[in-house]
Amino acid sequence: MTTHLVSVSINDSDEQLTSKLWAPAKCLSEGGTVAFPTETVYGLGADATSESAVKKIYAAKGRPSDNPLIVHIASLDMLDEIAHSIGDLAHRLMHAFWPGPITFVLHKHPDISNQVTGGLETIAVRMPSHPIALKLIALSGRPIAAPSANLSGKPSPTQSKDVKDDLLGRVDWIVDGGDSEVGLESTVLDVTGSVPMILRPGKITQEEIIEIVGACEIDPAIMGATIDTTGTAKSPGVKYKHYAPEAEVHVYIGSNTEIVKILFDLTQKMLNAGDMKVGIMAFEEDVCVLNQLFHSAKFNRDQIEVRSCGAAGDLTAYGKNLFNLLRGFDALKCDVILVRGVDEYGIGQAIMNRLKKAADGKVTRI
Repeated sequence: MTTHLVSVSINDSDEQLTSKLWAPAKCLSEGGTVAFPTETVYGLGADATSESAVKKIYAAKGRPSDNPLIVHIASLDMLDEIAHSIGDLAHRLMHAFWPGPITFVLHKHPDISNQVTGGLETIAVRMPSHPIALKLIALSGRPIAAPSANLSGKPSPTQSKDVKDDLLGRVDWIVDGGDSEVGLESTVLDVTGSVPMILRPGKITQEEIIEIVGACEIDPAIMGATIDTTGTAKSPGVKYKHYAPEAEVHVYIGSNTEIVKILFDLTQKMLNAGDMKVGIMAFEEDVCVLNQLFHSAKFNRDQIEVRSCGAAGDLTAYGKNLFNLLRGFDALKCDVILVRGVDEYGIGQAIMNRLKKAADGKVTRI
């Protein structure tokens, strides 16, 4: 398959966006596949009302067909095509957070294929805030089913080069729109009941949702350290191993001193055990101390790659950098990645949700 490429900027005028996105939008309306930027991560889109188009998403990604897809819309007018019985609770939350990085699970329209919903009677819907995504969807005239634009199981792409690495030759178009702002997939919130329930944490937090509607629960299935591979997936990204680089990932949570010590000790142990390359992801302050320790100990720096996820306490930067760093360690041919985890509060819930899956549950609190 020939993959067509187009570069678009958020600074382009409306006329420029229309001109550049006309061909990929037409491709979507005719049943093709287009990878495009959103504020969370890059998505791989196809017409959500066409079963044959949706099947192309699963084929391109190698994605299990019982894993639901998120449908992206450019306006509330599109909702009637894909969902019904939308209550006051959902409307209040949509008014507060859309366009933005939150997906609502609603009752699906009878005409929507089970290919989109993974066999569920509910549908996950999002209105992205990224101007390129909104324009592309609007020009296509279709609600667009779009999971992350990566091969299934790999870290989600936050840069167009990641999409090209995974999907060049597997999709019709790739729209290069620069780096994603958030870097973590959207919050997924079930609003079909009387109390909203988070099925996947993201940038929009439980605390923010409570401020709007007074209550919000978190699905217990996403709070454990391991992945539940049984039953039906209630939401995208909750059943299968996700976000995983080729290297083995281990996550450690603790105080600054404890984290630095265990990362240093483990690196020394691994290098002494054999010919390995170790990647380390930690806060900027940890990185400075570790680099000094590795220098003093005369470690072979060719076998160690230390990367900062941002300043201590800046979890917004951590979330934005997470997937890009995991992919970077693979590009550097690391055998194992040691990661500093965070407390599961606010956006820390979303970060740890991704890290637990990337590490396949190998999380240690020290």
